[in-house]
Amino acid sequence: MSFINLIAMPAKFDFHIHTYYSDGRSGPLEMVEAAEARDLEAVAITDHGPELHVGVPREKLVSMLQDIETARRDAGIPVYAGIEANVVDGSGRVDIDEEFAKKLDLCIVSIHALGELMDPKQVAREYLARMTKAVTHRKFNVLGHPFFYHQNLLPYLSREEIENFVKLMAHRDIAVEVNMKYRGPGDEFLALCLREGVKFSIGSDAHTPRGVGKIDWALSALRRVGARREDLILDDMLR
Repeated sequence: MSFINLIAMPAKFDFHIHTYYSDGRSGPLEMVEAAEARDLEAVAITDHGPELHVGVPREKLVSMLQDIETARRDAGIPVYAGIEANVVDGSGRVDIDEEFAKKLDLCIVSIHALGELMDPKQVAREYLARMTKAVTHRKFNVLGHPFFYHQNLLPYLSREEIENFVKLMAHRDIAVEVNMKYRGPGDEFLALCLREGVKFSIGSDAHTPRGVGKIDWALSALRRVGARREDLILDDMLR
């Protein structure tokens, strides 16, 4: 099956969406309605974890899940409850505990803060070190906006460092997100992931209903590297 056939099927999904529980502007219901209006096959609500300055306050996590469940009940497509967990320090600790994670359908892991580092090589290596610890010690479904922290960090890492990390992702069965907001990662990294058997997720990183499902760049990137439907996490989630 070619990826052109995949697009025609369609196999469009959006597994990275924010609501007003973090830094989005609308509620889960409005975001799900937007997903349906754009004929998505499935959608996940993935607000920021609580230790990011715009994240979901811990006392509102339960309410967030309840609102996602309400949106799910009336939806005509699968709706998944997720979170975008933050790696918060050099130990690889994330801001979502394992007990709460069990209540979720999908957990993205991302980095949004790396202290006062300025040199891009230092930033890239610190990102790599923290994320390696995080994915080694905890189970996640998706790596969010991979190696993007104010800029693309991949050029500042060696080929060996990148290959070893991708092999770790394959071993840990963690998908790589093709992120529409930052338009990354690039084709070379995606092709390496494909060769190593790492699956792909697609995320608009939408913060308003208007942005939900706007994933054309992501689909084009996956087509360029020869990804097929079975290389996406969609069917694994639908089962």
